[in-house]
Parts: sequence; structure tokens; C-alpha cells
Amino acid sequence: MTNMARLEVLFEEIGRYQRALDNGMTLSMGGPEIYRRVLEVQLLLPPGNEHIWNDFRMWIMQSWATAHQRGGDAESEPWRVFLGEIGDLLGPAPD
Repeated sequence: MTNMARLEVLFEEIGRYQRALDNGMTLSMGGPEIYRRVLEVQLLLPPGNEHIWNDFRMWIMQSWATAHQRGGDAESEPWRVFLGEIGDLLGPAPD
């Protein structure tokens, strides 16, 4: 499988996990699966494409805010931690 074909598969899988999380899957189940795929994408992604993660970061922040509205700090804390882990993996967001 070429790198581009593998990237396509990984992005499709990340999207499926995002939808599952939006539909009620717990972050403790879906987060590690997304993280593993994002890590692999980072290894395969050609340099100069860091901007593709902007919407992904926004999705995490929106999920964090939604969790906070639903259940306060206790429910939103895993999302805050996940955003930090993803930020550590991806580095700073491009301007």
C-alpha cells in the first residue's frame, strides 16, 4: 500500500471515530484509537501539510466545550487532557 493510500484509510478511520464520539462513544474508548491513527498520519504526512489539523483541533475544542456544558469540569476534563496530548503530538497550530 502506498503512503497516500494508507493516509486515505487513516483519515477515514479518524473520521469514523469522530462520528462515533459525537454519537456517544466514550473518549476513553475512541481517544486512544484516534491518537494512534494521528500518530501514524504524522509519520506519513509530507512536510508542509500541518494545516490539515486545524479543523481536527477545532472539533476537539468544540467537544470539550459541549462536555463542559453537559457535565462541568468532571465531564470535560478528559477532553482537555486529550487536546493537550494531541497538541504535544502535533506541535503548535500553524498561524
